[in-house]
Amino acid sequence: MNPDPSQLLGVSPEEQLVLTILELAAALSKRGDFISEQVGITTQQWIVLLYIYGDPNIPFIGKKQREGGFAHNSGLPPSAIADALNVSRANVSNMVNGLVDKQLVIQSQDEADHRRKLLTLTPKGIELIQTIEPHRRKANLALFSILKEKARHDLLFHLQQLLQRLHREG
Repeated sequence: MNPDPSQLLGVSPEEQLVLTILELAAALSKRGDFISEQVGITTQQWIVLLYIYGDPNIPFIGKKQREGGFAHNSGLPPSAIADALNVSRANVSNMVNGLVDKQLVIQSQDEADHRRKLLTLTPKGIELIQTIEPHRRKANLALFSILKEKARHDLLFHLQQLLQRLHREG
């Protein structure tokens, strides 16, 4: 006799939160695909471009800026992107190769460590980000318009706390 699924899988706010966040991430990725496809890149490539450029809204970049010594589009190693996104370096390399082929990114040798490559955006890459940015802002404002400003700040705070906890555990 098979167990009753409702007894096996009890209702749990923690499980609901995780699964809701995963569904939200998938929906945001789909929305990102719609925006990024209009300029001929994938959502993942768009995110890599934002890392390379130094979008201050990205937690990893914001932390680097607060630590000092960070300048926009000053060169970022692919390994830093892989670590921040918790993906393989091969995955980032594949995305970067596509961006290099599209003439959006330049790979150069790190003068301080000749074994490392640094990524910077080309003028065409910067222009692409500037083209997408108004669409990103409009979509994000529309999405979060259902929340009052304090609720948005509280949500951001709590999500950042969860992310920090996962980074400590990882």
